[in-house]
Amino acid sequence: MRRRAFLSMLAGAGALAAGGCSSVRDPHADRGEGVIVNYVAPFDRMWATLPSVLNELGLKVAGDNMAEGILRVEQGASGIGWGESVVIFVERIGTRGYTRVEVVTRGALGVNLSLSDWAKQIHDKLALHFKRL
Repeated sequence: MRRRAFLSMLAGAGALAAGGCSSVRDPHADRGEGVIVNYVAPFDRMWATLPSVLNELGLKVAGDNMAEGILRVEQGASGIGWGESVVIFVERIGTRGYTRVEVVTRGALGVNLSLSDWAKQIHDKLALHFKRL
């Protein structure tokens, strides 16, 4: 009886883990839910600077789409905790060389009490390179 209960729990845990990993969230769904800061910086310079800023924090770019202004961040040396995801949206503001950066941090499984404050850390590092509006 105990063995059957153990195997049932093991199978259930495996199904939950596989289901959580297979549901990749569309990053566009997160737009507007993060921490937004505007900078005095051209889009191209901001885009070129972000990978080094992330590297300083022990993070790295998992994927990017410059045309859409989306960076997906993954765990590096110190990295993102289990179940966390970070997406950065970068967009031009007008024609004066300003850029809006939004950092969205979320638990991949919906609720994660150990989320790091990556948005604050990323914006603090960017503020060392560019003036905030």
